[in-house]
Amino acid sequence: MRISIIGLGLIGGSAGMAWRAAGHHVVGWARRQVTAHRALERGAIDEIATTLEAACAAEVVVLAPPVLAARALMAQVAPHLAPGTVVTDVASTKAQVEAWAREILPAHVRFVGGHPMAGRETAGIEHADGALFRDRSWVIVPPPGADTEAVRAITRLANDTGAETIQLNADAHDRAVAAVSHLPFMAAIALARSVISRPAFERLVAVAGPGLRDMTRLASGDALMHRDICATNRDHILRELERYAEELAALTELIRRLPTDPAENDAVLRETEDEFARLKAARDRWLTPR
Repeated sequence: MRISIIGLGLIGGSAGMAWRAAGHHVVGWARRQVTAHRALERGAIDEIATTLEAACAAEVVVLAPPVLAARALMAQVAPHLAPGTVVTDVASTKAQVEAWAREILPAHVRFVGGHPMAGRETAGIEHADGALFRDRSWVIVPPPGADTEAVRAITRLANDTGAETIQLNADAHDRAVAAVSHLPFMAAIALARSVISRPAFERLVAVAGPGLRDMTRLASGDALMHRDICATNRDHILRELERYAEELAALTELIRRLPTDPAENDAVLRETEDEFARLKAARDRWLTPR
């Protein structure tokens, strides 16, 4: 299959590597020619498309820009898409992108949204990895009335990267990722603001261990990408942040109730341990292979 990837960052570049390994012919376009040439050198693409028009000459066109850039990119490629072309994307939010596709893309092309649930806190073609999606989920998000063959084609391409596919509608996807992906980033940001950004942090560095490093890892993620995620999934993220704030408040009250002179048989002490043990067990069940 001839696949064109428009946007050769971490996700686009990694997908290109995986698809080439699966036997597909991959064409790439990037806003900066140096990025496209680096993608070619790294084996992410077979050839460089020098124009967006040339990039549209493929069976499948994959849009892989930052989320808020997707609307303008769709408008740029729309006049050049041949009838029957399958268009997909890899954006982290789906409802807004699907609405733009419905508004902008011509009726003769077939759009099917997608979101590979993989990434790193490092961005760019230099960090692309053909194994990035192996054993990860790739969410297929067909719009209402989507072409069955187009859905099948995007599912096949996702599977060709080593990913496992699941299918959701756009709103269900955005609600789910707000909880399991976007909230963890916001929690890491809040922790970094609370601890790393405080003026006294330099005096704390000597005792800062892997716990702080691990808990704030996501705060090192691409700032532009997460800005766009917040802008296009605002309401679902707000609901998750409010829920998280309620849990923090409840935890605060539990700790406040602990005695100032604790004894091992204290009821609140046992309650605190039981709560920690309950959540440990829940997390361990999630992480245990089924």
